[in-house]
This record gives sequence, C-alpha cells and structure tokens, in this order.
Amino acid sequence: MNWNLILLFFLLLVLILKTPAVIRLKSLRDAAAFYSLWSLTVAATLLDMADLPQFRPLDWVRSIMQLLS
Repeated sequence: MNWNLILLFFLLLVLILKTPAVIRLKSLRDAAAFYSLWSLTVAATLLDMADLPQFRPLDWVRSIMQLLS
C-alpha cells in the first residue's frame, strides 16, 4: 500500500474525529486555521501522488498564519 494513501486515510480520520471538537470551540479563527491547514495537507498529498510540482510546507503554513494573525 502506498504511503500517500495511508496518509489520506489518516487525514480523513482526523477530519471525522476532530470536526465536532472544532465546532464546539465556536471560534471562527480556530476553525479556519484547522480546515485550511487540513485542506492544504490533503492538496500536498494529492500533488505528491500525481507527481506534480509541490509548494514548500513552511511557505504555506507561514502564509496561513499571517492571514489569521
């Protein structure tokens, strides 16, 4: 089994298990940070699976954090 598929299954599990906790926080900023980082991680994994050029992880984490601060 491919490591990318294992990572995608794990990310799906995290989304399913942590969404109720994020909703209970009632913080738009925390929800935006969680879902944006989660979706960018899924996008990076899919880009890796398709052998397409990827963005560097620290660049997109820094850009998301700058938007939220």
